[in-house]
Amino acid sequence: MQEWKFPDDPSQLTPELLTAAMAVDRPGLVVREVEVVETIACESGFASTADRVVLDLAYAPGAASADLPKRVILKTMLVAPHAPAVMYETEVRFYREIRPGVPFEAPQFYAGLFDAKTGQFGIVMEDLRECDAVFGNVTLSISLAQVHSLIRNLAALHAKYWESPALKQELGWLATPAGGGMSDFFQQVLPLIEGHLRTDPWRNEILAAIGRPVKQLFADMLAIQAGPLESGPRTLLHGDTHLGNTYLLTGNETGLLDFQLAMQGCYSRDLTYILTTALTIEQRRRHERELIAFYLQELRRGGVANVPDMNQAWQLHRLSAYWGLVIGWLTCPTPNYGREITEENLRRLTAAMIDLESVAAFG
Repeated sequence: MQEWKFPDDPSQLTPELLTAAMAVDRPGLVVREVEVVETIACESGFASTADRVVLDLAYAPGAASADLPKRVILKTMLVAPHAPAVMYETEVRFYREIRPGVPFEAPQFYAGLFDAKTGQFGIVMEDLRECDAVFGNVTLSISLAQVHSLIRNLAALHAKYWESPALKQELGWLATPAGGGMSDFFQQVLPLIEGHLRTDPWRNEILAAIGRPVKQLFADMLAIQAGPLESGPRTLLHGDTHLGNTYLLTGNETGLLDFQLAMQGCYSRDLTYILTTALTIEQRRRHERELIAFYLQELRRGGVANVPDMNQAWQLHRLSAYWGLVIGWLTCPTPNYGREITEENLRRLTAAMIDLESVAAFG
């Protein structure tokens, strides 16, 4: 039996390969033609750790292909890996094993393959540009209604697995802050962060306002992760909820993208990260308390019985600000998103650390 994997050269994409991948969930599906429309390289400002290939597909007639679009996106790896293989494996498994059972807005999934020997992967999904989606980033003006939508999506994901036995059973493969996935890597990234600070001195100028050396910020983050966040309510996390991993639809609706860092952990890591990147500094200062209260309300609406009270949630919010700054953006190379986006994220996250008195909350 042939073992299929996506190639690192788009010209080698064949109808047979797409048929084998897509027919897993749609028995009888046959792809007759594949046309490569466009390739979007990693570090282009639109993609950080994976490449995209835009494909037009033609299918053989039949029920299995009735609801499939002509144009799809293949998220994959071209030429060389841009991230550890575990990130690609995690996203393939998220779309295949988790996404179908969770009621939140995310791209439609049509196929996924991961090759453990090479780390090569591919995820065939809808091209969101076909529904006029706008991909989020901190240079865009985001309305409060859109932030509410993002929080609803996040709460739906969290509520589904809130302190669920499934986290230890069928989802036991997911990383935790203590190990697995990218957790071990994140505990050793201080040299990477220091390298970015040497390469981009402007990062130091932003961080100086916190008044704490980066080595100490990193040590604080590890202690918070192993302490307050480890003991906080656990659920399934998106794991990387900065605004660049979202998309905006008509009618103030939004969706979540990029599940390469999906993991188990304290809910506030996701919630705080989206609040401190999606909102401008002034928006956050005015609205973060009411938005946290809205999230807690959405958890109750999603069936969670033991929802934290506002005081507990606020304390975890103050501490979780460390994660978005230290791991989310101090580790991120500037070329991944460009200086404008990287700098604005660092400014928002630094301001949040100061406003929330996160260092004092830990001390």
